[in-house]
Amino acid sequence: MTSRQGHGRAPSPPGDYHVHTTCSDGSGSVEECVARAVALGLPEIGIADHLSGVRHQDWDAAAIPFERLDDYVAEVRAVAARHDDIRVLLGVEADYVREHEAGFADVLSAYPIDYVVGGIHVLGGFDFDDPAKRGDPRWSDPDALFVAYYEAVRRAAEFGRFAFIAHLDYIGLWGHKPGPGVDAGIDAALDAMAASRTAIELNTDRVSDPAGVMYPSPDTLRRACARGIPLVLSSDAHAAEHVGRLWDEAIATARQAGYRETLRLSDRALVPLPGD
Repeated sequence: MTSRQGHGRAPSPPGDYHVHTTCSDGSGSVEECVARAVALGLPEIGIADHLSGVRHQDWDAAAIPFERLDDYVAEVRAVAARHDDIRVLLGVEADYVREHEAGFADVLSAYPIDYVVGGIHVLGGFDFDDPAKRGDPRWSDPDALFVAYYEAVRRAAEFGRFAFIAHLDYIGLWGHKPGPGVDAGIDAALDAMAASRTAIELNTDRVSDPAGVMYPSPDTLRRACARGIPLVLSSDAHAAEHVGRLWDEAIATARQAGYRETLRLSDRALVPLPGD
C-alpha cells in the first residue's frame, strides 16, 4: 500500500467505515447516515450492518436476516448511485465464530460486498456484552475471558476475510482490566493482524459502554502502530447523528499513538491523517 496526497492540499478527514442502519440494529436509514457523512465533509462512508455466519443464534437477533440480504445490497447500492458527493461502500460486520468460518465464507462469496468488519461479541456461546449477563459467574475470572477473547481475535485475523477488526479490547466494556497473564495473548493477536494485514479500528463509540472509552486502549493502539498495522477510524454509529462522532478527538488519539496515516477502504491506500 502507498500513501496518496494531492500536492499542496490538506489531508481530508478519514472516512467512517462502521455504520449501522435500520437494516440491522440502527435507527437511521442508509440515506440518512450517508447524508450525515456528506454534511460532515467525509470522503467515504461504509455501511456495515450486522451479519451472522449462520441463520440464527440467540445472540444474533440484530443481524440482517439471510432472506433480506439481497434487499440490503440493493438498498446500499441504490443510495450510493444517488450520491456523487461521497463514496458509499457496501460492508457488513460479521461476528467471528470459528465453527462458522466455512458457512460465512460461502455467504460472502455470494454477494458483492466491498469489505467485511470482524466483530467479536461471543465467546463459546457467551454473549459477553449482554447487559443481562454482566453479573454472570464467568466474570469471576475475567482474565480467562480476556485470554479467550484475544485468541478469537488471533483466529479472526488468520481467517483472512476481514478488512479490519472492530473495537479491539471490547472485552473490557464492563470496566474489567486484563492482568499480566493476558499480555502474551494480546501480542499474539496483534502479530496475527500484522501478518495478515488486517487493519485495526479506532472506535469512537465510547459513550455507549460503561467503560466509557474508545477501543482499543491507547497502549494496544501504540503496539499496533509499532507493528505497522493499518488503522481505520469508525464511529460504530447506530444512529445517523452519530456518524463521524468525535472525529477530531480520534485523530488526535491516533496521532498520539504514532499513526500518521489511515487506510482508505475504497482502494486500500494509506492516506495522511490531518494534523500537521
